[in-house]
Amino acid sequence: MASDARDGSPNRRRFRIRVAGRLDERFIDGAAEIELGQSTGGSTLEGPFVDQSQLRGILDRLWQLGIEVIGFETYVPDRDEAHT
Repeated sequence: MASDARDGSPNRRRFRIRVAGRLDERFIDGAAEIELGQSTGGSTLEGPFVDQSQLRGILDRLWQLGIEVIGFETYVPDRDEAHT
């Protein structure tokens, strides 16, 4: 049984976007539940997958700023990840 991404259940779908370069925390200001991670040579945005318009807004913003998207995926966290 699939769950709604907005219901707070531990198996809701999430997205992960990897970009080239380092994003500043200001990029996610006002974006509830989106986490920004840094790694060598890039940044990662992760959060709940609510709907296509939310995702489109994030990707449009990256495009407008000239930030290269190097990876994208949606996933359902496993139980261990959902409870950490």
